Amino acid sequence: MKNFEPTWQTFTETGNFLELSRQWQDGTDKPRQFTLADGTQLKLEDTGLLIITPSSPSTTSLLISSGIHGNETAPMEIVDGMVRDICSGQLKVRVNLMLIIGDPPAVNIGQRFQVQNLNRLFSKRYQSAATESGEIDYEMQRAKQIEQAVESFYQDSDEKRFHFDLHTAIRPSQYEQFVLYPYMHNKPWDKEHIGFFGGSGITTVLLGNQPAGTFSYYTSNQFDAMAATVELGKVRPFGENDMKKFAGTDNNLRCLIEATDPKVLPFNNDDYIVFQIKQEIIKANDDFNLLLDDDVKNFTSFKKGTLLASDGKDEKYVVENDGEAIVFPNNKVPIGQRVGVLLESIEL
Repeated sequence: MKNFEPTWQTFTETGNFLELSRQWQDGTDKPRQFTLADGTQLKLEDTGLLIITPSSPSTTSLLISSGIHGNETAPMEIVDGMVRDICSGQLKVRVNLMLIIGDPPAVNIGQRFQVQNLNRLFSKRYQSAATESGEIDYEMQRAKQIEQAVESFYQDSDEKRFHFDLHTAIRPSQYEQFVLYPYMHNKPWDKEHIGFFGGSGITTVLLGNQPAGTFSYYTSNQFDAMAATVELGKVRPFGENDMKKFAGTDNNLRCLIEATDPKVLPFNNDDYIVFQIKQEIIKANDDFNLLLDDDVKNFTSFKKGTLLASDGKDEKYVVENDGEAIVFPNNKVPIGQRVGVLLESIEL
């Protein structure tokens, strides 16, 4: 077995959280922690699960996750930059902070996941996945491990809980960056929180319509966290991301970490593009596919009557209203998972 200690020592000196997570993709033998000169404590619960506690108590808990899909590199580089700046003293932590790199083995092979999509396994859906397959794969174990760590992290927070799950999309988008809010079970949408994203330069908003196995739905529903999935652009390999494009989100998240006021664009329907999810198109069988070119962008819209998906026989989806738009089109999914999400434009 490799010796973890030299890698850990390098981490305490440099804050290279991404490299630490990639080198120890299969876990560490025990939690480890160290304290910065200003009293800030960093505790590595396990691979990719880092909890940072300020020297002064806080009742605000902020979770920032990345790498839930292993090929989405920009969010991991953002989180890694935060940890490096925290360790160097450039970024001061004044809230309870948890930073996650979700699927290190998938990161190391440059794939979205190893066996199955981690972002479909939260809210204990890993249990039903295990029952169906008869096997326990890495993503099932990891979803359970992350849930347990998050539950422990949030349990001492009695005032404010936040979760920003950072992603990049497989396809390019007509609106390059957008935020997806999980289903709120008839609770009102928080326009003030939407204003945080406007201030970050993200003015396209998707509103969820049903429970899901996503990480952001889990934290929102289970812990009443103000949670969102944040799409920051297109998937690119490490080293090919233009980090300037993410500066708005990065800077605003750093404001939350330092407990200072972020930049806000107050919500007004004239300043935002808002969609609600109409429905998910589910892969009914092996022959069921979207009838779209591979270069179709997220938010492409269609006319009423367009045959959008079919198996060439009985299963099909025909666009019901002019202007329905699609996001996350992907034919390369197992039966029973979505090949696309249909949207309709609304005002709040």
